Amino acid sequence: MTLETSKSIRIFVALVHHPCVDRTGREYTTALTNVDLHDIARSGRTYGVEQMFVVTPVTLQQRMVGEVVDHWTTGEGARRNERRAEAMRRVTAAASLAAARDAIAERTGASPLVAVTSAQMPDADVSWDGLRQRLREVTRPVLVVFGTGWGLAPSVLEQADLRLPAIIADPETGPGDGYNHLSVRAAAAITLDRLLGAR
Repeated sequence: MTLETSKSIRIFVALVHHPCVDRTGREYTTALTNVDLHDIARSGRTYGVEQMFVVTPVTLQQRMVGEVVDHWTTGEGARRNERRAEAMRRVTAAASLAAARDAIAERTGASPLVAVTSAQMPDADVSWDGLRQRLREVTRPVLVVFGTGWGLAPSVLEQADLRLPAIIADPETGPGDGYNHLSVRAAAAITLDRLLGAR
């Protein structure tokens, strides 16, 4: 059984391509990856995510998101795979994270609570169980933000309401040694399951 009050929770996700950082810590814009759109949309649909925003200020990338979504929702892809179409209908581009927040506020009537995840999270301020419990009580929509490249820019982390710890193996129950290099689509699936999955 999923989270008891999940029907009242309005969950959104954002896949951020800007602002992110490269391996040197410099802020930049990452490239779109088709498989990220598909896999995170499918994970989102599985766990009841209402909408997935692909955040990029690059007009060409926004257009690419639209073309991929159109192919799977109104084009040949929709005729071949209705289940994929159902997930992809929830994907849209946003020029910025602020634009995504505004869209959620317009859709729901309330500004979202923003939670961020990152492979490098030195100042996490809520545990996974803590946020899961909070979802039982929150009345605002929730936006869970994922970064690409080498992670979200510090400005995004600083503006978030909540910062989740990095996803790592538990050294007490397995052979975890601190290695952490998940794909964003794997991190998104793990995050959604930890917050909304059956227990």
